Amino acid sequence: MVIFSSSTVKALRVPLLMIFLACGAAAQTGSDACHVYVLDLAKSSRALKTLEKAESEEAVAKALAAAQTVFPKFQPKIGEEELTTKHYAFPGSKLVITASVYYTDESMASHGESATASRNDSMLIGILVASRGKASAIEPQAGNAITEVTYDQHTNKIRAKQHVNVRGRLYLVGLECDCMAEKKNR
Repeated sequence: MVIFSSSTVKALRVPLLMIFLACGAAAQTGSDACHVYVLDLAKSSRALKTLEKAESEEAVAKALAAAQTVFPKFQPKIGEEELTTKHYAFPGSKLVITASVYYTDESMASHGESATASRNDSMLIGILVASRGKASAIEPQAGNAITEVTYDQHTNKIRAKQHVNVRGRLYLVGLECDCMAEKKNR
């Protein structure tokens, strides 16, 4: 029994993948909520193909869950020149994921629409996969992905991600922080 037509499956692939990746970002109060995720691209491709054959939502959910690892959320310490770094074992290997979040006011000046003065507060996040954990994923080094954003009351989400080849398989590794998690649950 086919629940979705092939055109429906194609139209749903991107939205389902985004929902699938976002499931690790649970509500948090009092600070930014960050999480690291690893997505096996071959398994996720097979999971999306199961949509064409799936007879139940449970089968689709099980296939999608097998393709991802979402690590527990963490709350970085917010403050001037504050660095929070977490380390995670890369699934099925001896590699280590280093995820860092850093707040500063000395990196990127910007101003909002209709603003007369610029703000200097920014947030940097970085992700790195290596043979051992590093002190920071934000320091200049080969293989890391870094993102920086103006950090103010309007900052929503920020994500750093990269593709990594491990044992001949391609993975998407990312760090995502929700800066409005506190506002969503009031």
